Amino acid sequence: MELTDKGQKTVKAIRNVVIFIIVLVGGYFAYKHWGSKDGKLAVDSKSGKPDLVVAYNTFTGVEGLVLMNGGMDPNENSELYKKYGIKLLIKQMDAVKDTRSGLHSGDLDLVYCTTDALSVEMGSGSELLADNVVQIMQVNQSHGADAIVVRKGIDDVANLKGKKVAYAVGTASHTLLLNVLESSGLKMGDIDGYQVGDGVEAANAFKNNQCDAAVVWAPDDEDCVASQAGAKVLVSSAVASQIIADGLLVKQSVLKDKHDLIVKLVKAWLQGNAQINNDPNAKKEGNALFAKGFKFPEDIAAKSANKVYFSTLGDNINFFGLNSTYTGMTGDRMYGRMAIKYTEVGLAKSPAPWRNVSDPSVIQELMNDKDFAADNNQVAAKVEAFKPATVEMKTQTSQSSKIISLEFPTNSAQLDEDDKVLIDREIKELAQGFAGAYIRVEGNTDNVGSASLNQKLSLNRATAVVNYLVQEHSFDQNKFIIVGNGSNKPVAGCEDNADEACRAKNRRTEFQFIWDKTGK
Repeated sequence: MELTDKGQKTVKAIRNVVIFIIVLVGGYFAYKHWGSKDGKLAVDSKSGKPDLVVAYNTFTGVEGLVLMNGGMDPNENSELYKKYGIKLLIKQMDAVKDTRSGLHSGDLDLVYCTTDALSVEMGSGSELLADNVVQIMQVNQSHGADAIVVRKGIDDVANLKGKKVAYAVGTASHTLLLNVLESSGLKMGDIDGYQVGDGVEAANAFKNNQCDAAVVWAPDDEDCVASQAGAKVLVSSAVASQIIADGLLVKQSVLKDKHDLIVKLVKAWLQGNAQINNDPNAKKEGNALFAKGFKFPEDIAAKSANKVYFSTLGDNINFFGLNSTYTGMTGDRMYGRMAIKYTEVGLAKSPAPWRNVSDPSVIQELMNDKDFAADNNQVAAKVEAFKPATVEMKTQTSQSSKIISLEFPTNSAQLDEDDKVLIDREIKELAQGFAGAYIRVEGNTDNVGSASLNQKLSLNRATAVVNYLVQEHSFDQNKFIIVGNGSNKPVAGCEDNADEACRAKNRRTEFQFIWDKTGK
C-alpha cells in the first residue's frame, strides 16, 4: 500500500523520535558506565582501553596503588590521574595462573608475584622466561601477614616433626614453612605435608580439625587461634620479616613500549606506599578503598594492613643491590636462596639467575629524580636495634634450634675458612631472614679435659662465631646471646662420651632462635 505524503511524513517523524530515544538511552547507559560524574574514566575514548592494567590478589599490600588511583577503576579525580595523567585499571585476580595468562596474552600489563617463590615459575622452559618477564619493583614486605598456627601442645618448631601441616605449595606460605623448618634443622620430609590451594584453604583445614598446624594469611591467623582452645601462632613473618616480599612483574617488551607510563606508575605507587606508612588518615583511606574494591570487610582490611610494610624507593634501592653499603636481604639473596630450597623439594627446575629475571632500570631512573630521591618519606625502613639480652634469655627455652659442627683445632677458638663457609651457608641468610629474632649461640665440647677449661673454650668458640657474623656481615651485636656450656649439655644418648662418634656430636655449635610467645 502506498502512503500519502502526510503518512510518509508521519512515519519519518516516528522514525526520528525512535532514533532519538535510542541515542538518548544509549547515551545514558554510556554515561553511567563510562562517564565522569563520579570521576571515573573506565576506558580511553580513542582506544577503548585504559592506559595500564594491573592485576593483584586480595591482599592489602596493594593499598598504596589503590590509594593513588582512588579505587580500582580509572579516575580523573585521583592523585594518579591528576599528577601523572594515567588511566589505570586494577583487576582483582587471586588465581596466579590467570594473571600469568593475562600477562602472556597482553590483556594485563603488570601483575604481582612474591620474590621468594618466583624461582618456581622461572625454571627451564617456563612461559615467563619465554616472554622475557622481569621483576621491576618490590611492592611490600610481609611483617606478620603470614603465620604458622598450631594446636595445643606444639610449643616449638621441633614439635612439628611428624605433624600434619597444611600449606599452599610453591607460594609465600611454602617459603615461610621451609625457612621455619630449617631454623630447627628439619626438612619437608620430617612433617606430614597437607597440600592445599591457598592460605584460606589452609585456615579452613585447621578450623575443621583436618591438620595439626597450618600456614595461613592475616587475618585468618586470628580466626584460627580463636577457633581452637589452646591454639596459637607459633611464628609469623613479624619475626621472619626478611623472608617474604611482593613484587611487580612485566614483559620487557611492555616495559619498552610503555616505559614512561610504567616509570610514572611505579613512582606514584611508591608515593602511595609512603603515605600509608606515615599518615594514619591515608592508611585509613587506603583500607576503605581496598575494602570496597576487593569486596573485603574494612575492619579486617585494617588489621591485615597493620601486618604489611609498604616498600619505598629506599627499600627498592637496597632490594636491587643499588646501595653498596647495604648488608641486609637483597632480591638476589632472597630469590637465589629460595631457588636452591625450591629446587631441593622438586618445585624449581633449573631456575634462571636473578639477573635474568629482574630489571632495576625503573628504580635506577627514579634514583636520578633528585627531588623524589631526596624525599624523606622515601628512605628505606629503619632497622630497629636490638636491646641487650636479659639474664633470663640465656636460659629460657628457644622456639627452634639449628646445630652445625665447626671443626676447631684442639684447644683453639680460631675459625678456619671452612668454618666461615659453613656459617655463611647455614646461618647467615637464615639469621637475616629472621630479622626480628634473637639468636643464642651456644658452644659445646666433649668431656676430654677439665670442666673449667672446656667451659672457657666453648664460650670462646661461641664468641668467635658471633664476632665473625658481626664483623663480616654487619649484624647487630645485641641480636646474639653468647653461651658456653662446656661439656654440661651432651646430646641425648651421648651423655658418657663413650666413643669418638659421640664426642664428635657433642663438639657442636647450636644456633637457637628466640622470639616472643605470640610468634612475633
